[in-house]
Amino acid sequence: MATLNPEIPGRKLAALAAIVSLPFAYLTQFLFMTASDGEVAMFQSGDQMMGLAADKAGLFYAAMWTDVLGYYLIFIPVIVYAWKALRHIDENLTDIAFLCGLIYCLLGSFGAVQMAGAFEALHAGQSAGTAAAWEASIGGNWRGYWLLEAILVAIWLGGLAKLLSAIGLKALGLSAAALSAIWVVQFITSHAGMVEISDAALALVVVLSPLWSAWLGVALLRGEKKGGS
Repeated sequence: MATLNPEIPGRKLAALAAIVSLPFAYLTQFLFMTASDGEVAMFQSGDQMMGLAADKAGLFYAAMWTDVLGYYLIFIPVIVYAWKALRHIDENLTDIAFLCGLIYCLLGSFGAVQMAGAFEALHAGQSAGTAAAWEASIGGNWRGYWLLEAILVAIWLGGLAKLLSAIGLKALGLSAAALSAIWVVQFITSHAGMVEISDAALALVVVLSPLWSAWLGVALLRGEKKGGS
């Protein structure tokens, strides 16, 4: 059975980043739900979003920034460490998987901050065209950046699943494979116009991914204590 390369530094940072992503991710969902009173579909409605009260608008704006930490940029230490520590197991698979993971983190972050900036500007300076401008903005991200993310993260998690299994973390590997499969379902059903299934798949990964990330972080911390690295 292969093992993590014990000479690679950064395990603790990667572990802590994975664990800390959980509260940021769930804070994001709390802010989204509070801003929309539980009706998150309203985020795609220009009229409703431009009509948000100032306090609700502030919550939505904040959620876009916590989204960056909960689901995207915070994973860069994990990706960099795992790429270096697992590359000796399967060089090609590791390179492809973790390149997709890095692009996923950057693409998601760009989308989130673009949406935050667009919303703040449109909501503050409303005119006859701001509702349509918001719908065009969120539509471009939803059907562009964020839909592409599904394939990128599916490749990343699929490759990581095989690598984790190779070092004996089979349960984590199987869970990563399951999340990868759900992302593929979300991508396919979204393109097929199967909105209810697509939304359900997205809800699953949004809720389960932070738990899996924290689990991975704990596993890395345990490995550090055992290996003394």
